[in-house]
Amino acid sequence: MNKTGRKLSAAGRRPKRELIIETTVELFRRAHDVRKVSIGDIAQAASVSPTTVYNQFGSREALIGEAARSLILDTVAFAQGVLKSDLPFALKLTGLISGKIRRASQAPDEVVAKIISQDRDIAPFIEELFRREVKPLWVELLEEGKRQGYIDASVDPDAFTVYLDVLRAGYAALPELARDWKSNMELIEQLTRLTFYGFLTKEIDLFGKKESA
Repeated sequence: MNKTGRKLSAAGRRPKRELIIETTVELFRRAHDVRKVSIGDIAQAASVSPTTVYNQFGSREALIGEAARSLILDTVAFAQGVLKSDLPFALKLTGLISGKIRRASQAPDEVVAKIISQDRDIAPFIEELFRREVKPLWVELLEEGKRQGYIDASVDPDAFTVYLDVLRAGYAALPELARDWKSNMELIEQLTRLTFYGFLTKEIDLFGKKESA
């Protein structure tokens, strides 16, 4: 038993559930066709019985969902590490983008599909994590960008978080873009540039406020 009272597996003295999830992700990464990776394969690689896997997760689909959650939490932990580091703003931003691309390229396709699908099992988890963990990180980055002169000081944090929600909703409406992201890399780079820079190179008084001042 560990301090929380959970039974530990012999392999690495880790909880069996955690070990099975990690083994699943690793097997999926190495497989040419993840659909052929069975519960038996996962159990054998994790040095547990298939019954143990079913007792822990109930089904292969549920196990894939847990693997998706593990991948999401790993990505958030990486982002937290970058944003709380002493790196300058520009390096934090490029580090976040390159890190996300690297993690997506290493992730098993079936797990990525589970995340993209936003099904009823994974969607509430993602939404709560975004609200509780991710949004505050982006607001911190916004304020840091203002202090270092990279972001317009007039940008309101509330407007910024609404902007993030709009972006998320837009990408959610086009799941095929994320599903085939490797073949859409040039388009994704353009969209990323639009996200951060917009499409104007000169400032225009869009609302006529300068004339009325």
